[in-house]
Amino acid sequence: MIIKERLKKIYKDRRLLYGMSLKQFKEKHAGSKLGIWWAIATPLVLALSINFVFINVFNIKFKDYTLFVLAGLIPWAFFINSLTEATYSFTACSSLLKQTSFPREFVSISSILSNLFNFMLSIIFLIPLFIISNSGVIKLLPVLVVVIIIHSIFIIGLGFIVSSLNIFSRDLNHFLPIAFMIWFWVTPVFYSLDMVAKPFQWVCIYNPMTYFIAMYQSILFKAALPTLATFSISVFLSVLSFFSGYLFFVANEADLLKRA
Repeated sequence: MIIKERLKKIYKDRRLLYGMSLKQFKEKHAGSKLGIWWAIATPLVLALSINFVFINVFNIKFKDYTLFVLAGLIPWAFFINSLTEATYSFTACSSLLKQTSFPREFVSISSILSNLFNFMLSIIFLIPLFIISNSGVIKLLPVLVVVIIIHSIFIIGLGFIVSSLNIFSRDLNHFLPIAFMIWFWVTPVFYSLDMVAKPFQWVCIYNPMTYFIAMYQSILFKAALPTLATFSISVFLSVLSFFSGYLFFVANEADLLKRA
């Protein structure tokens, strides 16, 4: 019942949440000459670098490999940047947390939504590349919006957990970069699942980000609907992540305010 009331409060104050997210988005690009173009340049340069290594150095035969990597790398960047900023959100806004006039979970959510704005810009500017490669992508854009929403819900849930844990243990600052680096290499971003030797495929199968990346790659690279199994698992993971993370935050909110 408490969760239900809090969710109603979030919806009621949604304009405040939007304002906080937009402010963070603008501050992120303030003073930068390239500004929002960094949202496009960063994943593009990284994709081209990976393309050079795997195509020219390892001689992998993969048609439109750069587009394949981009299809997974853009959502991965959204995921990793969102969680990184969410981790420090409570410590960075400790004075704001002690105000009672707004839902405190907005601090974590707004940091993720500001990265969602970045992500949407990347998609908008880079999606013509995918359409040129396969015009069927156009028909799947509404499905892409649904996938982005499901993915965002998944990230918000994890954001509640890492932002709360960071208050209790500052060692998380040192652990997460290592964890994220390992997580990246075991996620099929720059390789497909069938390229992994069967004895090791379980690492990817038990990796929740595998299913989200697979959906983006299906829509953007293959111009095909995600499989029902992949979509269903992703929805389940999003719901599980959100409510687990939110319950964890609510259960520890009082302690968080004391320690922040």
